[in-house]
Amino acid sequence: MSRMQLTLLRYSDTNWYRWVVFATVVSGTFMVNVDSSIVNVALPVLERDFHAGPEVLQWVISSYLLMITGVLPIVGGLSDRLDRKVVFMAGVGIFTVGSILCALSDSILQLILFRIFQSIGGAIIMGNVMSIVSHIFPTGKRGRPLGLVGSVVAAGTIVGPSLGGILISLYSWRAIFWVNLPIGLISFATSAFVLMAIRSNKPLHRFDTLGAGLFFIGIVCLMLFISEGPKWGWRGIQSILEITVSSISLSGFIWRELKAHNPVIELPLFRSGAFTLGNLTGYLSYVVMMFPGILLPLYMHDVLQIPTAHIGLLLTPQAICMIIFSPVGGWFADKFGTNWPATTGFLFATLGLGLMSMLNTASSYVDIVIALSVFGLGMGLFTSPNNVSVLESVPIEKSGLTGSLMATVRNFGRVSGVAISVLLLQISGSDLKTIQGFTHAFSFAFKIVVVIGVIGTFLTIIRFTVHRKIRQPSDGL
Repeated sequence: MSRMQLTLLRYSDTNWYRWVVFATVVSGTFMVNVDSSIVNVALPVLERDFHAGPEVLQWVISSYLLMITGVLPIVGGLSDRLDRKVVFMAGVGIFTVGSILCALSDSILQLILFRIFQSIGGAIIMGNVMSIVSHIFPTGKRGRPLGLVGSVVAAGTIVGPSLGGILISLYSWRAIFWVNLPIGLISFATSAFVLMAIRSNKPLHRFDTLGAGLFFIGIVCLMLFISEGPKWGWRGIQSILEITVSSISLSGFIWRELKAHNPVIELPLFRSGAFTLGNLTGYLSYVVMMFPGILLPLYMHDVLQIPTAHIGLLLTPQAICMIIFSPVGGWFADKFGTNWPATTGFLFATLGLGLMSMLNTASSYVDIVIALSVFGLGMGLFTSPNNVSVLESVPIEKSGLTGSLMATVRNFGRVSGVAISVLLLQISGSDLKTIQGFTHAFSFAFKIVVVIGVIGTFLTIIRFTVHRKIRQPSDGL
C-alpha cells in the first residue's frame, strides 16, 4: 500500500475527510446533471447551424438518455468488481473528453455520436457516486449526504437551462460543452488525490457479456417504445417491432441471469422487500415528477397565457423545495428510520398533484406556486429516505450495482412519465386546441396521476410490515 493510501486510510474515519470525499464526487454528478438539461436550450441554435429538423435534433438528447439508461447496471456491476476510485476517475475522464469532442463537432451526426460517448462517462459517474458515499459514511449517517446528493441533482437540473442560455447568448452553443472542461479537470485531479482505493474483497470473475448485451438491447428498445410510441402510434409497425425485440431480449436476460454464475444483475436482490419496494416506489416517484414539468408549462402558456419568462420562474418553487427538503428527509431517515419520512413525503407529493388537478382558467400565480411547493416538499422528503432504504437493504459490496440500478430507475421513470403524461392528454377526449378542452385534458391527466401517487404512498406504507435486512459488521470500509 502506498504512503498516500496509508495517509488516507488514517483519516478515513474522520468526519471532515468524509465530506471532502463527498464534495469531490458530487462535483462529477453535478456536471452530468447540468449537461442533461443544458442542451435543451441549444436546440433552436443547432437547428439553424446544422440545418437539421426536430426529428434529427431529438437524438442529441435521446441518444444521451438511452445510452445512460442502458449501460448503468453494467457499469455498476463492473465497479463492484474493480476499484471504485479508478472507475469513477475513468468516468470523469470519458465524460470530459466526450464534452470536448461535442464542442468540436462539425456535423449533427458527429454531435450525436460524441454525445453517446459522453453518456458512457456520465453513466459511470452516476453509477458510482452513491456507492462511494455509502462506503465513506457509516450506517446511520448516510441519510444527510445522500439527501444532499438529491439536492445536487436538482440544482444541476435547475442551473442547466439558465447557464446554457447565458453561454449561448455570450458565445455559441459550443460553450455549453467547453464549460465541462474545467469542472472535469478539477474533479479528476481531486479524485486522484482525495479518494482512497475502494475495492470489494471478492475475487474478480468473468463478466457476463451476453447478459449485459441482452439487458442493453431490451432496455433501449423498451425506452424507444415508451418515448416514441405517441409519435409512431402504439400499434404502428415500429412500436410493435421495438416492444417485441424488448420483450424477447429482457426475457432472455432474465433466463440468462438465473443461470449465470456471475450475473450482471443479481436477481435474488429483489427477494428483499425493502429493495424491491424501494425501487418500485422510486420509479413511481419519477413518473409523477415529470407531470408538472411537461404539462404545467403547456397549461400556463395555452390556458393562462403567461409570458415565457414568467413560466420559467413559476416552475422554480418545486426545485427549490426539493433542494431544501432533500437533506431534511435524509436527516429524518438517520434519526427516525426511513419509512415515516418516505411515507410522509409521498403523501405530500400526492397532495400537491391533487392541487394541480384543480387548476383551471381562473387560477392565479399563487395557486401554481403553492401546488408546486407542496409537491417539491413531498418529493424532497421522500427521495432521500427511499434511497437510504434501498442502499441499506443490500450488502455494501453490492452498492455499485445498487446505485446504478437506482439511477436506471430514475431515468426509466422520467421517460415513462413523459410518455404517460402526453398519452393521458391524447386519450382525454378533449379538443386540445381550445382553452376549455386543454383545461379539461390537463385536469384529467392530473387526476390519473393522483391515483398513481396514492398507489406510491400505499406501497411506502407497506414497507412498515417488511422486515429489513440487517447489515453485517463488514459493511465498513
